[in-house]
Amino acid sequence: MTPILKWKIPVKTVSEANCSEHWTKKKKRHDIQKKWVWLFFNREGHFIPLPCKIKLTRIGKKILDSDNLPTSMKWIRDAIADSIFTGLAPGRADDNHNLFWQYSQQVGKEYGVIVEFFDLKDPKPDMK
Repeated sequence: MTPILKWKIPVKTVSEANCSEHWTKKKKRHDIQKKWVWLFFNREGHFIPLPCKIKLTRIGKKILDSDNLPTSMKWIRDAIADSIFTGLAPGRADDNHNLFWQYSQQVGKEYGVIVEFFDLKDPKPDMK
């Protein structure tokens, strides 16, 4: 399946479950993550068809275990869903039944998150 939209957001993600930073440092990281998502949504100006699958691929210096991977991208996931479903309470839009989330990760020299949107109504066969 080919993504209808693909971004590479230059942000660092860390395991929020195992993080023992001061709350101001966490807030700054979360605000940066949300701002980048907002900038991509406004720059691209795309309508996201529903239902859709959203694949989040974390790029980092090391691999996180399976329970820490989703928590590392919590704020990015919330910001994406909030941009699709505006007007809801912050953090509530990501549980919509029309959004299907998938997580993966890879080791890289630079930090980042690749965000891919897939139209689940797309009748075209997968060419890969």
